[in-house]
Amino acid sequence: MDEGAAKREEALLKLERDLQIGRDIQLSFLPKALPEAPGWELAARFEPAREVAGDFYDAFPLNQGRRLGLVIADVCDKGVGAALFMALFRSLIRAFAQQHYSLRWMGEEDADFLSSPVADRRRGIPSTGTSALKNAMALTNNYIITNHGDTSMFATLFFGVLDPAAGVLSYVNGGHCPPWLFNEAGIKRRLTPTGPAVGMVPDVDFAIQQVSFAPGDTLLAFTDGVPEARDPAGAFFTEGRLRSLVTDPPSGSAQALVARIHAALTAHIGSAVQFDDITLLAVRRATDAAAASAP
Repeated sequence: MDEGAAKREEALLKLERDLQIGRDIQLSFLPKALPEAPGWELAARFEPAREVAGDFYDAFPLNQGRRLGLVIADVCDKGVGAALFMALFRSLIRAFAQQHYSLRWMGEEDADFLSSPVADRRRGIPSTGTSALKNAMALTNNYIITNHGDTSMFATLFFGVLDPAAGVLSYVNGGHCPPWLFNEAGIKRRLTPTGPAVGMVPDVDFAIQQVSFAPGDTLLAFTDGVPEARDPAGAFFTEGRLRSLVTDPPSGSAQALVARIHAALTAHIGSAVQFDDITLLAVRRATDAAAASAP
């Protein structure tokens, strides 16, 4: 091997090591274990298309564990740049969601990215859940635009705050694939976007919606890498195929549902190169009988 070839091989090995380090660091941003709540089950799956990814999911306690924050997101583009912004979006959402104050108390003098022409509408935040949503979405959106607007990076992002005791999910959908709320009878509701992707439009007022879980209801959130997964011939997996897996589940378990979808995706992709990141997040409320029998 000549000297030039040896240097190229050394450079490639260093690049591979750096990418592996980046992958390990990125995986550390995902929750090591999903939080637990009596009568509820959470399950997730994350399959990056490359060494590093732009997708992420998160689940974390809020309000001293009385609520749960649930996030799934897809940063535009792929590769190292998307992975860097994935880490930034995830960190900002977590940090700002912990701020339990109304944005109406903060003026332009506090920070440039907090100013907004819709400030007058940010009044009377009724609960920790909606305060977390307002803060996380509005502050993350304006921070990205103010500090990184020249990169044109944004993320479709679904953020929900679950009150397990009440069975109510308050949520904002920033341009993300609509999660599905369903039971054995079929899909009950699609949680459609309540605002644009995060990091695209300055000072946007993200609308908050609510949905109630009945016993036995499951919420499935996913990134577009799921319906757009391609087989060796280039055919998409499609939402129709995903819907058939959801409406005829062999088990009510959230974990079983995620495993079933992942197995179907793996079989569909086969020998093809995975085109996009794949992320799934399922949240299920147990039936009354199952909840009563839980330890």
